[in-house]
Amino acid sequence: MSGFLENVQGSLVALYESLQASALLMFTDPIQLPLDQAVLVGASALFVGAVLWTVCGGQRRNKVKLRKEFTPGKVYVHGPTPVKAIPNLTPFGMKLETYLRMADISYEPMYQMSFSGPKGKIPWIEYNGEALGDSGLILEFLNREKGVDLNQSLSDADKAVSRAFTKMVEENTYWGLIQERWIDNYDKIHELIELPWIFLFLRRSAAKDKFRQMMRAHGIGRHSKGELVGIIEKDLKAISSFLGTKPYLMGDEPTEVDAAVFGQLSEIVWTAPDSYLHRIVTVDCPNLLAYCNRIKDRYWPDWDQLTGNDA
Repeated sequence: MSGFLENVQGSLVALYESLQASALLMFTDPIQLPLDQAVLVGASALFVGAVLWTVCGGQRRNKVKLRKEFTPGKVYVHGPTPVKAIPNLTPFGMKLETYLRMADISYEPMYQMSFSGPKGKIPWIEYNGEALGDSGLILEFLNREKGVDLNQSLSDADKAVSRAFTKMVEENTYWGLIQERWIDNYDKIHELIELPWIFLFLRRSAAKDKFRQMMRAHGIGRHSKGELVGIIEKDLKAISSFLGTKPYLMGDEPTEVDAAVFGQLSEIVWTAPDSYLHRIVTVDCPNLLAYCNRIKDRYWPDWDQLTGNDA
């Protein structure tokens, strides 16, 4: 019976993805779809999506479509396409790619906007025909697989501090960026993401509601805007105070925590202008801006090429 359900789910998923592609075509090149077909595509996508949700018990699929051919030992990183502001529009994607560059691990980006990874989020990787999700777990896996240890110079106490800062920025500070980008300034998202305006407009309410629900479930979304700002400001100033005049968070050379912190701060510096987050990082705590530029210059020599700003 389970095999039958898997086949049904697979068929529905294939149909749904096909309808999604047709719907996107409708928004990007409406001439290709007559009005009556466009209406049918939209209604069908909604119906199949509802059926798929019911059949899957409300859970996102964990099965992933993997590449048929791969180079053994090579890391294939799935994430969003670079935009003019930054090479990766998710802080966890910036974290993962920065870590790979710090560890000198060869990888190939696989650009996509679909949240089709094994955990239903991005980034995720393919490695030797297997899919792995969650940036933290990916780093742990690659450390073992590649024999990498960016933290080898750290004491146990330093490693504990590093973990605390990593968890702070990823489980707390991160939500300040989410509030700023996806809720308070969703109407400016087209300045970051090159998608048809009609697509972004139609997704406006659903996207904002989704992130509000995520923040409320986390708990941080139950605070007022002023309270949230205060929480995030304390986070950023804590990083600044601990960093001081050091080149990297834990000393003279970068460690894993720098990939995590840079992942979050880079999104603030290069994608959130005119925000209170940007003011804190660039004006109130200029050592954080210098820190971001230091990591960018050292590990992202192709930044302008990736973002199309090398003309």
